[in-house]
Amino acid sequence: MGTTSTISCIKDLLALTSAQYFAEERGRWIFRGHSKASFGLIPSVGRNPHSLESRKLYERRLLEIFCREARGHFDRNSIPANAWEWLSVAQHHGLPTRLLDWTHNPLAALFFAVSKHPKCDGQFFALRAVLKTSETMPKGTPFEIDKPVKYYPNHVTPRIRAQEGVFVVCARLEDPLDVNLPPDWKIERCLIPAAKKAELRYDLFRLGVHASSLYPDIDGLATRVAWQACVLPPRKPERPIEDSNPGELSCRW
Repeated sequence: MGTTSTISCIKDLLALTSAQYFAEERGRWIFRGHSKASFGLIPSVGRNPHSLESRKLYERRLLEIFCREARGHFDRNSIPANAWEWLSVAQHHGLPTRLLDWTHNPLAALFFAVSKHPKCDGQFFALRAVLKTSETMPKGTPFEIDKPVKYYPNHVTPRIRAQEGVFVVCARLEDPLDVNLPPDWKIERCLIPAAKKAELRYDLFRLGVHASSLYPDIDGLATRVAWQACVLPPRKPERPIEDSNPGELSCRW
């Protein structure tokens, strides 16, 4: 896996995707962003410290407890049907799992690469993983796979829809995805210079890609508003603030 180029502006990303990744059908290439270039493509359950006998036991214990106690939060018709669906729900709510989040939208991946760690270079990944028709519904259990699996969950949350998300289920918990890549898969990566992160994030905001568009809930809204108020200097009001409409003031940001 090598670095193909550097993304310093939106134009760089659009030129790259138009020339290379959009030349094929949608979904053959999927994307992911890391806010630190040093982060490997290791799922969260493979990174976290634990006190159990093995990493796999740690993974199974986490999910068993989550499944047992989370059932009360679902109505009868929405309980996940199998381990694949339980993993996707658990990942969405922050439990460490063997899933890696990817997206069909390169702008969303770029946002995740620039939204944190402003003093560190980021990384933009592109993964070519063609999903055969026979692989659309994974068979067996996700805990016994011997190679990574591309997975579209049946339980689609608003965040997954907003992020145009898809999962890669990792076979080796502690190894980066690229060391266990199927022979017909391919990963490319681009460097995001730390000095360009703030500018890129602002440009993404102007294009409608920000915390409240990718996290369409009140938490995402709060995150976006807090960031927006800090980095975008408000224009001088045309009339005293106390006489202004709050909605109009927010639009000036």
